[in-house]
Amino acid sequence: MSQLFHLDTAMRNPNQLLKLLESENPALEVREVIAVFGASLTQPKLPKLHQFQLGDIVTQGQCYGVVTGLNETDRPITITWDANNDSEPDIFAYTLDEIRFLGIAIIPQLIPLKTIVELPANITIQLANTKFVKFNQANPLLVEEVSEHHLIICSFEERYRFPKELFPGKLFACIVDIPISAQVPSNLSLIALKSKVKLHLKMAKAVNDNLSCLIAMKKQQLFEELVLELAGKNYDTEELNEVWSAVWAEQIANLAKEQGLCNFKLGERVLKQREGLEIWGTIVELNVELTRPFQIEWEQGEVQNYSLIELKCLGITPLKPVIKLSPNVAYQISEDGSYFKAWIGFRTKGLAKAWWRIIKKQVGYLSHWRECFSAELKHTEKRYECVVEKFRQKTVAKRLSNLQKLAEINLEEMPR
Repeated sequence: MSQLFHLDTAMRNPNQLLKLLESENPALEVREVIAVFGASLTQPKLPKLHQFQLGDIVTQGQCYGVVTGLNETDRPITITWDANNDSEPDIFAYTLDEIRFLGIAIIPQLIPLKTIVELPANITIQLANTKFVKFNQANPLLVEEVSEHHLIICSFEERYRFPKELFPGKLFACIVDIPISAQVPSNLSLIALKSKVKLHLKMAKAVNDNLSCLIAMKKQQLFEELVLELAGKNYDTEELNEVWSAVWAEQIANLAKEQGLCNFKLGERVLKQREGLEIWGTIVELNVELTRPFQIEWEQGEVQNYSLIELKCLGITPLKPVIKLSPNVAYQISEDGSYFKAWIGFRTKGLAKAWWRIIKKQVGYLSHWRECFSAELKHTEKRYECVVEKFRQKTVAKRLSNLQKLAEINLEEMPR
């Protein structure tokens, strides 16, 4: 389905093909098709309940669009909404929850006397009487009848009956009767409101800046500016409030995921060191609108919210990802440098035993090597690892320099 056609059904239709709707010619013989040559038979299937396919026509209230993209992201369905004469088409990607919330539904296709299909150019069909018919150019035809296994399509001169599995055509257009009321201007739809809210926030530079700047006062200011922009337009106030809250929350969540807040990022591991103990946790929520925006789930199962001051006072710090200096050497450090761990990996037990004392003199006190059975236990790319439990060097810069030198040594061979 490539486009939507605006047709005023109250007026005489100028489209010649659609005059087929008003014409009846029972004298036309139905010509049975038994084979098709020169075209791929891959064709869109009828849409199933709650399943979207490319080319599906969809509706939301009196707004109509076409599914123009399907992907495997958290927003799997892209819809191009039909434009007015004075505007460009709106293109949005939706989550399945948004599809349900907005009431977006698929319009059934291959409806008899309401669907136009197009046979491609340069195909040849064989009829039941063994005759061949060649189409030199693309031909639009009207769907006249649809059964479980066949469909009948027709023009003014011909009528063909195709088995569905042999039908080489594609959907060209679907007639949609859109009620038109010129007396009372309708309210902006949820889709239109969402589009305007998204555009307003996109144009507001503050929303794209640091997440910590988005305080409640700024949120209210942006909302009031939006209301001024919508002055003179008809819309439901409650719908605007709902859409504003949903889009704002989505914007905040995206910024929290992309930027983080004060060096803390959503899903990041954190460490609390207390009385010689290391307690691990994960940032599970960042809500800048709360006085305690950082929500942490600790390994013991406890979930707590913290302010930035509380994080600093309690010594809670985010961990940077494990960095591999070589297939044999890796390290991890906290944001404030208070936590620093390094791992040395070996391919075999023999190599681990041979290098252990040499590396210990160079780097510092090493644990005994252990065998890493799974990828979750590995920090390097090797099966046997030991951890640096106490560094010889005191500063982080010197430790990193020493590890880099170690990474340049070939630990895949026995020491000389």
